[in-house]
Amino acid sequence: MTRIFLPLAIVAVIYFGPMFAQESKGAATGTKMEMVSGEYFIGNAVDCLRALKAPIGDDCASDGVLNSSTSVGTMMSWASMLSVGAALLGIIGLLPFIGRLTSLVTIAAGVAAMGSVGYMALTLMAVDGVGLPGMQWGAYLAAAAGLLTTISGLSGLRGR
Repeated sequence: MTRIFLPLAIVAVIYFGPMFAQESKGAATGTKMEMVSGEYFIGNAVDCLRALKAPIGDDCASDGVLNSSTSVGTMMSWASMLSVGAALLGIIGLLPFIGRLTSLVTIAAGVAAMGSVGYMALTLMAVDGVGLPGMQWGAYLAAAAGLLTTISGLSGLRGR
């Protein structure tokens, strides 16, 4: 059951959680910290899934730009889609003959989630004014869910 819920938790945390904060300057409000959620990165892919469309192609590509590149958004989108695939395979994996494959995909989803958050952290270090202290609790929670998902997949390989 954990191989179903933990990958879905990864997607929920990445989508709803605040990933980083940046300074924004408004004419009326002045300078303030603005939280950027993961919807900025994976919003198009989630919209494609809601429309029952495969999240592949230019329509579903991430348009979240971080440090003049969309690579962080692309990596987070692929990690999220791998997590959705792991959850769907986890439902089928309740059957005994496909259990090990489910564990392998679950491990891949957890590692991809941790890798995408790590890549975002490396990219934030290069952004002036944000840096590593700009990372918010959503990024840490997504990495923790990725770690728990990896551990759950490894446990499934042992036959539990």
